[in-house]
Amino acid sequence: MMLTRCTDQGTETLDAAYEVWARRGTAVGTDGQAMLDLFTALRTSSDARRAWGLTSHAELVLLSSDASSSPWYVKVFAHNYGGYRIEYLMPEAIAPWPGAWVRGEASTVDEAVSMLGVAMDRSGGWLER
Repeated sequence: MMLTRCTDQGTETLDAAYEVWARRGTAVGTDGQAMLDLFTALRTSSDARRAWGLTSHAELVLLSSDASSSPWYVKVFAHNYGGYRIEYLMPEAIAPWPGAWVRGEASTVDEAVSMLGVAMDRSGGWLER
């Protein structure tokens, strides 16, 4: 997967942003090193899609285009106590109400990569796949 930071957030890379979180340690609520590990796994995965990352506090939003105004289809957060929270926006056609989200937990990087692939598929934000 090609994963880069949304250019609307400036020139700092996603990696540089989460390296700051990693240096702060897990006491701040997020695990910056776990996010860096996830980035490596996503970038080496066989998924050929492109995603732009937008940081919202310590949460990462995956966008299908390089614009912060693009729909926020997928979110991921690395808990300071271990694991990842993955969320995706349900498409309007199947959502039980406007703006419904699906949320799940992954305990490993591999699970998180798999769940992010499903989230990207089911959100409808990356239909060109």
